[in-house]
Amino acid sequence: MAASEQITDYDVIIVGAGAAGLAATKALHAAGHKVICLEAANRIGGRVHTDTDIFGVPFDIGAHWLHSESLNVLIGIGRSLGFDVYPQSDHYHTHGDTQDVLWDVVEQLRKDMASAAEGETDISMLDMFKPNSPWSYTAALMNTLSMGRDMAQISVQEGDLDHSDPDWLCTEGFGALVACHAGDLPVSLNTPVSAITRTPSGVTVETPGGTITAHAVIVTVSVGVLAAEAIRFDPPLETDRLRALDAITMGTYSHTALKFASDTLLVEPDTWVSYRLDEAEGGILRGGGFLCNASGSGLTCFETAGSFARELEDAGQDAAIEFALDRLIDIFGSDIRKGFVKGHAMQWGQNPLTHGSYSGALPGGSGLRVHLGQALAERIHFAGEATHPEEAATVCGAHKEGLRAAQDVIAQLT
Repeated sequence: MAASEQITDYDVIIVGAGAAGLAATKALHAAGHKVICLEAANRIGGRVHTDTDIFGVPFDIGAHWLHSESLNVLIGIGRSLGFDVYPQSDHYHTHGDTQDVLWDVVEQLRKDMASAAEGETDISMLDMFKPNSPWSYTAALMNTLSMGRDMAQISVQEGDLDHSDPDWLCTEGFGALVACHAGDLPVSLNTPVSAITRTPSGVTVETPGGTITAHAVIVTVSVGVLAAEAIRFDPPLETDRLRALDAITMGTYSHTALKFASDTLLVEPDTWVSYRLDEAEGGILRGGGFLCNASGSGLTCFETAGSFARELEDAGQDAAIEFALDRLIDIFGSDIRKGFVKGHAMQWGQNPLTHGSYSGALPGGSGLRVHLGQALAERIHFAGEATHPEEAATVCGAHKEGLRAAQDVIAQLT
């Protein structure tokens, strides 16, 4: 009996119900294959999820920016589903100066990074960084936020260099958009996977409920989960992939949301607020920026990244909220404390189901990303934001990689 004719529980098993896993499951299901998506958490979405319980309004606890308009297929998908997706406004507030002054420094830093990226040797952002303005460290923050890590850990060859497209936002929440597009798919929640084994006829996948068999599996967990060896593979992960996991690691990007009574912060929706950051010892920027009145919801999100984001996570919810509130008071005055209702701080760096926010290459490691998306023993496939060669660290990149892996499996099973 041919391998494709062997009796199995499923044609394909997908591990992880984030953007990549949902896209792969949807494509395979639509193609008529018997599939199951196994998710360790008690919900779908992974690192893109909209919560409406904490504040009573849509709050994206993970990704909330739809990056790169010309590449992002989720913008069109959102519109087709009736979601209010729109480009980020040009409302900015720079505390202590005009926005043009900061933006000139930001643009010069991006040019310097692009020039450094053309060199034969990949270096860190910190190695090429030359603070020559009072706003240099605030400008550097724009890149560390995009990459989720400190300057010393940012490869200039994979840095956030292309800003030709505006970012977009979704009023109802980015996570809500992704979940709506997924629809009613066969997903088994609270089902962590502990081992995946290649067999003569396909694969076996071990879960707390028992062993499941299939012709193929698509693994969409984060590189943080893979590096932590939370899933055992037989055969083991190859040397090249292990090298890639050492070089392409999870960064930490976190936001602390603050809810205010109406008319407390008199700013336009989606106003980005910057303030002057002090010198960064060792390339660690202990500060952030604010997205105020996100989508007109009244929520203000304090965005931080890298070591400082992890410091705030370790300090706990109350400390993170108080730090964000104090910085906002420095900018808008102490009266806003009277209108403060509640806050909530995300802790992606402490999440055992992700081990961080999204992937990024350490200096010298960007060329190894190609190994992350290669199949193992023909039937064990991989997909996720980390496997996309150009759109890593984005939800759209994860979505596209889920579709790519699904097509690879469809071709294999035909």
